[in-house]
Amino acid sequence: MKLLTLAAGLATGYVLGTRAGRGKYEQIVEGARQLRANPTLAQAQATAKQLATTPSTVADPIR
Repeated sequence: MKLLTLAAGLATGYVLGTRAGRGKYEQIVEGARQLRANPTLAQAQATAKQLATTPSTVADPIR
């Protein structure tokens, strides 16, 4: 039953996506390009990467 629901959802998404057409696709791609070019996003990515790679400085872990 779950597989049937998933297949129906994928089919519906595919049909609706193809009806949206190439123009909508180009609009989405352009929005993604503008987002990637945003300096605030680049700064947030750098901060997140630094936080993810920096070891924790907690002296006494919670037990």
